[in-house]
Amino acid sequence: YSNWGQWGPCSATCGQGLQERTRLCNNPAPANGGAPCQGASTETKTCQSRLCPEVPRRARGSLIGMVNEQEFGVAFLEANITEKNEQGSSILEGHIENVPTSVPLLRVLVSVFAPIYWTTVLQMAATQNGFSLTQGLFRQESQLEFESGEILRLTHVARGLDAEGILLVDIVINGFVPRILSDLPISLQEFDESYVRTGPGQMYAWSSQSHLQGGAPFPLRCNHTMVYEEGPERQGPLLQLLRVSAISGAYSWTSLSLDFQLTASLILPEDECVSQAPCEHSCQNLMGGFSCACPSGFTISPVSHTCQDIDECDQGSHMCQYNQQCVNTEGGYRCQAQCGPGFKPSVAGTSVDECQESSISPCQQKCLNTLGSFRCACHVGYQLSGSRCLINECTRNVCPAHQQCRNTDGSYQCFDGCPAGMVQVEDGACVVDECQDGSHMCRYSQVCQNTVGGYSCLCPRGYRSQGLGQPCLINECLQVPSPCAHQCRNLPGSFRCLCPPGAALLADGRSCATLERGRVPSNGTRVLARLRPQLVSSLGQPVLTRLSILPEHQGGTLVTGRGCPLGYHSKEGACVVDECQLWKPCQHECRNTLGSFQCLCPLGYQLLPNGRSCKIDECTMQGIQCGPNQMCFNTRGGYQCLDTPCPATCYRACSLDCSPGGAPLLLQYKLLTLPLGIPANHNVIRLSAFSEGGRLQERTTFTILEQGGGGEGGDEAIPVGGPQFGIRDEAGRGIIFTAQPLDSPGLVRLRVQATTFSAQGHITYQSVFIIYISISRYPY
Repeated sequence: YSNWGQWGPCSATCGQGLQERTRLCNNPAPANGGAPCQGASTETKTCQSRLCPEVPRRARGSLIGMVNEQEFGVAFLEANITEKNEQGSSILEGHIENVPTSVPLLRVLVSVFAPIYWTTVLQMAATQNGFSLTQGLFRQESQLEFESGEILRLTHVARGLDAEGILLVDIVINGFVPRILSDLPISLQEFDESYVRTGPGQMYAWSSQSHLQGGAPFPLRCNHTMVYEEGPERQGPLLQLLRVSAISGAYSWTSLSLDFQLTASLILPEDECVSQAPCEHSCQNLMGGFSCACPSGFTISPVSHTCQDIDECDQGSHMCQYNQQCVNTEGGYRCQAQCGPGFKPSVAGTSVDECQESSISPCQQKCLNTLGSFRCACHVGYQLSGSRCLINECTRNVCPAHQQCRNTDGSYQCFDGCPAGMVQVEDGACVVDECQDGSHMCRYSQVCQNTVGGYSCLCPRGYRSQGLGQPCLINECLQVPSPCAHQCRNLPGSFRCLCPPGAALLADGRSCATLERGRVPSNGTRVLARLRPQLVSSLGQPVLTRLSILPEHQGGTLVTGRGCPLGYHSKEGACVVDECQLWKPCQHECRNTLGSFQCLCPLGYQLLPNGRSCKIDECTMQGIQCGPNQMCFNTRGGYQCLDTPCPATCYRACSLDCSPGGAPLLLQYKLLTLPLGIPANHNVIRLSAFSEGGRLQERTTFTILEQGGGGEGGDEAIPVGGPQFGIRDEAGRGIIFTAQPLDSPGLVRLRVQATTFSAQGHITYQSVFIIYISISRYPY
């Protein structure tokens, strides 16, 4: 060997590590088949650097990227972390330089800094923060989804600690954020983020955040995927909950900098597998729930957490040969010899007599047993058709040419009549019926009517004929009463109303009015000459005499005793239009006003900006804050705070369960409002089951487990008319439909279970949908 080389650097930047040195077998090197050098060529020893902190107290990094297709250069991040052991939390204080005013994102969202507060949060009890798991070396991909549809993607690269023990994190941002972020200030609200270990060196996290902008909710959904190198001593708990609270931030327009502060704490959720022991065989804890598993050959009951035997024979998942019969056993199956067609197992292996085996013969008349099968036969005069016996002598032309044949049971009858395509008239003669033999030329919607020696093509009522073989045209002018006040002219596919000379067509397209100018008085004073409509009756005769318009007379049209046309009413001798009656412009209640109208809404509703429709969303517009573990449900005309077993994320993402027979259980809440008057057999909800990868689970069945009222006092009884909603499977989706008309208001609570099976029939996925349906007391 040569002399030992220099010791290499310490493998750890802080704490205890290893150093290594080497030597070469070249003094001299073996030649001509000589033996190699004896002994080790490398040597190691422990080394001690400065003490490592339990968690980094400082963080530094840079932010680059593009937001809303605008690059914002490079922003620089500095952060300090203070531990509050008595509160079990950490306070993160950060400062970011070079934040341009055109990029509103960094001024309001703490989700960008998720790797920092996850890595540096204080560890308590059995919790482990990101630094304990990754040593500050990881890659995180994040995605923020806004309610308005924008998506922002972020890549975080943590490069460990520098010589001063500062965590180094670089962030690349790319995507879109809502433009309204720069309109009003946002009040950041506390939220919970769930962290689940999905495999060695893999972690997934998600949160549903609802901040406030101008007093209105500003929701967004966030998910993260972390990848790091996991050591044997760094595995951590399967599930952890990170709570982020006391969030504040201030942006300086002069220095283009952002100062922010937040408090973070780690929580371990309850382990139902330990506290409740709900499973018959094995239990796996999940965030907010648990998952039961069964041994091989068993599956989870769809209505309980017990294990049921899998019938491999019935599901077709057995491995028996084609000439073997599958027999199901507890937890498995066995294969036995298979009898051929027409035979059944016995000591002698005898054939089955199918003619005698059943009380009902498989044949209509005669049954003849054969080896391994049977055949049917018929009495004399009948012909075999499958297993039935038929006879029809009329097909053999047994009657004379001038008579018709009628088939009877076992025989036939000949009688006088007309040949096919002809009918018998009153004098007994046979004439051709073109309408019956199909030789007529009536087409489209024309109706063929047979006549003596010919036929005619008629059009339905309200239509007029264009001739033989031509389509019928509708003639609205023939309707009673006539659609026009004076004269109606039919047009192809429509009509037009005409008025007499000196009269004009009003805005409704049907009524007429004469136009009269004001006169100039003899005293020479000038009077504004306005045109004034004078109503015309439906008979075309003027209802009014010619009257001048006086300056002090305003609104309406003077009438005689004949009354006003539809949509108008008499007021102080004038015909005034009533828009409420004429057009019915309002969704709820219409109040007529002078020259216009006003729409009103029922109690609990507000008039929309269009001035006609009614709607209210107290949960959003009034910022309703429900209690812990509750969700605000906006109903049509009110709201209700609903209890939910899990926090108000509504959706718990499934953890990857790669164990055989693993069936993660999900709980989802769905809220729906429906108007009154929906008919029966009307589809209202479509439920789908998706894997974590976003793939539709087509082998899924849906079942309504419970259906009742949704009052605070608990489920109410099903109405006397039966359940209001039903469900059916359709291509891997569950379609909820109305089982009866929705003719009364109320709140209905459905509990629907979705169960997904593998190709072998094993349950691979289970989900429970809690669905609240509010039925309005109005048809909107």
